[in-house]
Amino acid sequence: MPHYKKNTLKRIEKFAERIAKLHYEKLSELECTAYVTKEPLPYEQREEGEKKTIALGESWGQLFDCAWFNFTGALPPGYEFSDLVLLINFSGEGLYVDRSGVPVQGLTAGTVAFEYGSMPKHVLPLNGDMLLDNLVNIWIDAGCNGLFGRMIGEGKLVEAHIGLRQSELRSLSYDFAVLKGAMEQLPEDSPQYHSILFSLNAAANEMYDYTNEEAARARLILASELAKKGATPSLCISAIGHAHIDLAWLWPIRETIRKGARTFSTMDRMMDRYPDYKFGVSQPQLLVWMKEHYPQLYERLKIRVAEGRLECQGAMWVEPDTNLAGGEALVRQILYGQRFWQEEFGVTVDNVWLPDVFGYTGSLPGIMKKSGVPYFMTHKLSWNELTNSRTILLTG
Repeated sequence: MPHYKKNTLKRIEKFAERIAKLHYEKLSELECTAYVTKEPLPYEQREEGEKKTIALGESWGQLFDCAWFNFTGALPPGYEFSDLVLLINFSGEGLYVDRSGVPVQGLTAGTVAFEYGSMPKHVLPLNGDMLLDNLVNIWIDAGCNGLFGRMIGEGKLVEAHIGLRQSELRSLSYDFAVLKGAMEQLPEDSPQYHSILFSLNAAANEMYDYTNEEAARARLILASELAKKGATPSLCISAIGHAHIDLAWLWPIRETIRKGARTFSTMDRMMDRYPDYKFGVSQPQLLVWMKEHYPQLYERLKIRVAEGRLECQGAMWVEPDTNLAGGEALVRQILYGQRFWQEEFGVTVDNVWLPDVFGYTGSLPGIMKKSGVPYFMTHKLSWNELTNSRTILLTG
């Protein structure tokens, strides 16, 4: 193995890339009609925009244009309904709604890449609510912009299909990504590194036609490595979901509101699918917008807080700059933030949650202490061009 290690690593890398693209098989194409506007319209007015029939590969709008998309199509015969999904990518962000216009799930163009794989965010699991007269018929509130307010793929309709979930291939992709990521963190001369490398290569050898049956056999090869445990840990780390949303950054404020609905509806749907899934939400201002614009979704969020699955994070009204703002403003951030959490959700938050601000005033610890907020959270203490005295003071 050592003599062929370089080639083996290249092969594993290419295999991981290939298997990540096989989560779903396209079965049939959906028809797409878009009603395009410059500003978003409510569900009741969804057909008042400029009507366009959009074919795959065609552009539907310019940056920050809006549209209500209507996707329709016949179900392919001979497949289990529970195995079918909708694959929809219109080079933007979208919100799938039910027949009453209530948010159900958010969508984002293509896939979001991370270090050890990719996470599809353009997939809608098929359910009975998506059918009208035995045909797929759904509405999506869309924005012609990507995650960071930029034009994506020239605003083209990239994908509009009914797809088949390839369960074993999908699971193999994630098993493979987890072990590959673990291996890359180990010393190259460690026995566990080579044990994982051998298993990954053996699993790849099992794949010839890339069928679910082959994937099941490959997963059995990886199972023994996945079952291994490390030594007794010194730390116990807990992690829950969170979406950091800038309230005003590279997009209009109205897009922030729509991003909130996409985020929280997706979170709520994930909680339906995974009973142990938990999520953290910050910034009362964002929740006020949900209450005003998506009241049914907001009531679902209140239920999730009562269940103990949605954690209220951050005592402040927003995640503010702490350098330009004066002491009075920061005190009021906590005053109004805590008042909101108490009145709306019946909780008192014990932390200041500032993951993404650029610098911290030296008065912040005193303001927090006198406000009865004992904990502080950030991961940006030194992300700047110069390590200044303020950063050293807070970390010392």
